[in-house]
Amino acid sequence: METLRNNLVPKKLEVFVWRSLKRRLPTLTELDKKGIDLNSIRCPLCDDDIESIEHTLVFCKHAFDLWSKVYSWWGLGHVSNLSMSEILRGNTLASSSGLGKKIWQAVEWVCAYLIWKNRNNKVFREKCWNISVAFNEVQLKSFEWISLRLKKKKIEWLSWLNDPSVYLRIS
Repeated sequence: METLRNNLVPKKLEVFVWRSLKRRLPTLTELDKKGIDLNSIRCPLCDDDIESIEHTLVFCKHAFDLWSKVYSWWGLGHVSNLSMSEILRGNTLASSSGLGKKIWQAVEWVCAYLIWKNRNNKVFREKCWNISVAFNEVQLKSFEWISLRLKKKKIEWLSWLNDPSVYLRIS
């Protein structure tokens, strides 16, 4: 499996994406496969299904709600039948190419990373998931990380908040 690169995000996100695609995140299911005795392998966020990487990052109702808000924010309609691999590989936006596609991929990676971070906050710190806070964090972190790394293009905060889809047309 090739290593995915995106220079618009910190290296830790590239590592996170690689670990996700290789099924190397310590979800409860993965820990159970290694023989670690757990009380439950149900999703700690929703308790609706077993906790797999795919469930946690995409299909958990909390993750799905966040993806829906992010897609709506970018004017991309609703999320439907996406796989974790499609999201992390940047295959969700067929009509865009070049820098615009790379910017969108960075936003998707930030969203997935923050879903995992919120999952860990719930498991280890017993913090409740707040969709509005998580969405605001996706907006802020993606803006910070992308705008700091774009050398030739300037991203404006207000346009990022109000209509980030204009950045899909950057070549």
